[in-house]
Amino acid sequence: MATWPASLPQSMEMDVSDKMQMAFLRTEMDAGPHKQRTRFTAAARYISGTMVLSQAQRQTFDAFYTATLGYGADSFTWYDPVDGAVVDMRLIDTPDFQAIRHGGTGVTGKAFGHWRVSLELEILP
Repeated sequence: MATWPASLPQSMEMDVSDKMQMAFLRTEMDAGPHKQRTRFTAAARYISGTMVLSQAQRQTFDAFYTATLGYGADSFTWYDPVDGAVVDMRLIDTPDFQAIRHGGTGVTGKAFGHWRVSLELEILP
């Protein structure tokens, strides 16, 4: 299994959210309270957040995403943002990049200085 590249930031820096997969079923009754039961015992967690990458880190990320992960299809190991444990995770959506202008315009062929990337990840049970 692939490992998150050491040259990339090792944690999300901004706007981190953590949501547990719903591991139960809820059924509406004709009368009285709804019924609930466990659907499965191991639930995934969904993490989203943002980090800033330099131009060199953007190139590293692009290579990791396309070649190593097969455009995001494969899973990888990285740190859990809650407790720091090494966990298996995968991307559940394509990365969303926004250029942060530091000098270059991007239009004249100059590279942007930094990129803000938003990631949506699934921590596998």
